[in-house]
Amino acid sequence: MSSDTQLLLVDGKQVPAADGRTFTVLDPSDGTAITQVALAGPADVDQAVAAARAAFTAPEWARMRAADRGRVLNRIAEAIRHQGEGLARLESQDVGKPLSQAKADVEAAARYFEFYAGAADKLGGTTIPLGPGLVDYTVREPIGVSGQIIPFNYPLQNTARGSAPALAAGCTVVLKPSPEAPLTPLEIGRIALECGLPPGVLNVVPGDGETGAALAGHPGIDQVTFTGSVPTGIKVAQAAAANVVPSVTELGGKSPFVVFADADFDLALKAVLGASFSNAGQMCSAGTRLLLQRGAEEFLDRLVDRIAGLRVGPTPSWPAASRP
Repeated sequence: MSSDTQLLLVDGKQVPAADGRTFTVLDPSDGTAITQVALAGPADVDQAVAAARAAFTAPEWARMRAADRGRVLNRIAEAIRHQGEGLARLESQDVGKPLSQAKADVEAAARYFEFYAGAADKLGGTTIPLGPGLVDYTVREPIGVSGQIIPFNYPLQNTARGSAPALAAGCTVVLKPSPEAPLTPLEIGRIALECGLPPGVLNVVPGDGETGAALAGHPGIDQVTFTGSVPTGIKVAQAAAANVVPSVTELGGKSPFVVFADADFDLALKAVLGASFSNAGQMCSAGTRLLLQRGAEEFLDRLVDRIAGLRVGPTPSWPAASRP
């Protein structure tokens, strides 16, 4: 394994895959290789889940004061912003999105950690009077180990959106990024460790469908979160159900536009182009159909002209020295 191979993050350590496998991460704008990444298999998922379970039962996280967990998450948010330029360039090249949108994703990731840092000590239960001398009350407790499978289009945001609330609640996480865009999730894992997150609380295991299946069906997890296609989401939910584990699935959808003949075409063009081509068109809420009223043919002509002017090309490079 070459020295520049990106390794798995398990139990606070950067480790190669148990069987030594790697895969090549490509720049989607031109197909060139960016780097090699260790490919996690079922054995690596086993190790990551075991590390997350041990971290969950240890006093350093789940039993930590909620306010102290919040402080750790705030430090992570600050570090993400501090390293924002490098993270944005890495995200842009790895995913193939414009740099401006990658910078917005960096800020969104920081805000997720910031928001849930503030929520950490506010996850209270309820007190319910049942009658004279009788009071019922509820206590919220962390569910345990959260298995999270995220897609390629928003790895920075999805890493933060899934892990931050789980960590705020006192849970531990095993995160499987897409093999098409695993680099910024690995960076977030390393940043979290530097900010005081205990080893094993956040584990990152990039891999393919075999890796995801091993995580979704693992008997050692207590909850699974998935974002991706409907067919894969069904498999994830079925795998979780086999272990009576709750699952949360965010699946694809269709988003049509309707433009009437009396619409403000300038505003409508901006809306249609933004919703259809933001993030290089790779998002589950992207505009997928355009319904035009008769008499609005001019809008279609103008839209075609605007689309013809969109530039497709390489994203900004990130020299090794500038990486976070």
